[in-house]
Amino acid sequence: MIWYLRVFGIFLFVFVFAVLGQKETRLERHWEVKLKPDQTLKNLYESFQPKSFRAPVVGEEWESKSLGETVKCKTISVTNTPTISFQIESQGFKHYEVLKETYQLDPTENGVRIHGILEIQTAPNFLSKLLFLFFSDADLNHIATLKEKRF
Repeated sequence: MIWYLRVFGIFLFVFVFAVLGQKETRLERHWEVKLKPDQTLKNLYESFQPKSFRAPVVGEEWESKSLGETVKCKTISVTNTPTISFQIESQGFKHYEVLKETYQLDPTENGVRIHGILEIQTAPNFLSKLLFLFFSDADLNHIATLKEKRF
């Protein structure tokens, strides 16, 4: 009986260490679109700000729904040369501190190749870190899949 308690104690120690060690996770995704770079940029930005029909502007702030929660979004950076890229930061999630989405658009022969990087950081409490351990990759994958289906 004492061996079961020792094994359970070791399992519990490793599990708590794994939960408390969670800080951030990252997902990179590539996909191709058969549109012009400007149209692709506007369509991708419209997924953040519906009915915007324009390119992102640095420093712009707005409220949006992401992962079922109303969050504050901000455009961090926009570059147009030599490739088009922009970064959006979302804050205000219940269990996540920051969600950063960076997209780089590289023109190809038939359209645009999109390179997306999604990063998410957990809130510092134990419950958030526990949920982050099991669901952070799934949430990032869900966001990336929605962006791909948009085209």
